[in-house]
Amino acid sequence: MENQVTNNENALRLFFTEDVFLVEDNSVNIAPEVIQKPVFIEESTPINAAKPSPEPVQNPVIKDNIPSSEPKDYPKPADLPQIVEEPATPIVFKYLGGNQKSVLILVHDTLNDVSTERGRDLLRKIVKAIELTTPDFALVNYANHLGADFTTLHQFFKPQVMLSFGVNADSLKLNVTWQNEIIQHQSTKLIFAPNLDDLEIDQEAKISLWTHLKKLK
Repeated sequence: MENQVTNNENALRLFFTEDVFLVEDNSVNIAPEVIQKPVFIEESTPINAAKPSPEPVQNPVIKDNIPSSEPKDYPKPADLPQIVEEPATPIVFKYLGGNQKSVLILVHDTLNDVSTERGRDLLRKIVKAIELTTPDFALVNYANHLGADFTTLHQFFKPQVMLSFGVNADSLKLNVTWQNEIIQHQSTKLIFAPNLDDLEIDQEAKISLWTHLKKLK
């Protein structure tokens, strides 16, 4: 069978013999042409795909700030004087005797090393009465160490007995009151009496002293 499809104008006129008229109809809305835009399909990026690291930003190099390998001399700050506390100088006492039995004897005489001849003779009798010799005690003339308190004397001599002739408790900064009785202060027994030269002629004070010295034996 032959193909019946034809595009020949003369052949088509044999079939379409009627006239065709074109009439404009405003009631028909013809939709505007739809402009078709190309659709771009984004390529899917794998979730675990590694992102490229950003390129490091290079700071401009300033040649003037490049440190030189050569050593430079910098001005040194002015040396400040260091304040150093001077250590307290320990008091060194001038005394006679050896202090082997820790007995401290204080006298007060601004004119003599110990006392007058009368006072020295009385002192010899006192130390003999309590059975002491020169190596047993330490004899200090307080006139050479004015201002020294009991604490300083105690730290230096560590006396167990202190006989004070002419040096009162206030001068030694002791908070004690002499009431004609032996005073036990810390580890030291204290006996106060008048100056040796005055004691020799004060019979009542001398008797009181002998009473106290007997208690030390």
